[in-house]
Amino acid sequence: MDLFSHLRNVDPVRDLSGKYFDTGTLPYVESADRFAILMAGDERLIAIDEAAFVLASHFHEGLVVEEQLATLDHLAAGCGPSLSDVVTRVFGDLGFRGNTCGYYDQDNSCLDAVLERRLGIPITLSIVLMSVGRRVGREMNGIGMPGHFLTLDVETGTYLDAFDAGQKLDEYGCQQLFLQLHGSDAPWHRSMLAPIGPRGIIRRMLNNLAQIAIAENDHRSRVIATRLRSMLPDASIWERAELARAYEASGDFERASCVLEAVAADAPPEEANGFRFAAARLRALLN
Repeated sequence: MDLFSHLRNVDPVRDLSGKYFDTGTLPYVESADRFAILMAGDERLIAIDEAAFVLASHFHEGLVVEEQLATLDHLAAGCGPSLSDVVTRVFGDLGFRGNTCGYYDQDNSCLDAVLERRLGIPITLSIVLMSVGRRVGREMNGIGMPGHFLTLDVETGTYLDAFDAGQKLDEYGCQQLFLQLHGSDAPWHRSMLAPIGPRGIIRRMLNNLAQIAIAENDHRSRVIATRLRSMLPDASIWERAELARAYEASGDFERASCVLEAVAADAPPEEANGFRFAAARLRALLN
């Protein structure tokens, strides 16, 4: 059995329903398989820009990942290796900035649109910063601070707020930003500044996309986001079950029940019966 066949067998939606989402076209299948392969690999080898473009390809038909990567190569060309060089290149020369007027626009979470519009939210602007940095030999890590994604320049230990044109912060500055966002009484711990790997970044992007879709009653985008999240190798039972809720909200009770039955098969005994009952309830709606 080849790798693609194995991935198709472990995908509960495709395995149990025998269908692909909406279009059923080969490009979508290849994109989904590419996403699964990337996420299943050694996290140290996952290129976050590639993973973000593969994610975006599920929302933007016709996106060619290699062309987008070449665009990033072009944007980084001629950039110097220092931290100031990278920050100046991204936010000065190229004019990337935070989308303060349309923060909850879905395109802010799709890296191809961020490159085209030069607008984004903290997490996607951080990906641009990290990707340009990597191309000139500068190591940067994503920092998943609750409520506001940051970037860490490993060599200098400097935190950067990509949403604020690469504003440089120390640990105290990060804490003040956190308190500004969450209130002066919000509990703070320096563990909130722990680096986050590519899978965690992609999960956070998918969480954003799912929440935007729910707010806009966009069932298709909600299914895509929750489906991709359910394909992460460390996806929890509840993240997988959320895909069923997305299908149910869209009126696709058959696929929702298929997902719940697959989740029940892997769930602890004390939780499995609840998933099976929910699946049976949905199947009754098909009669």
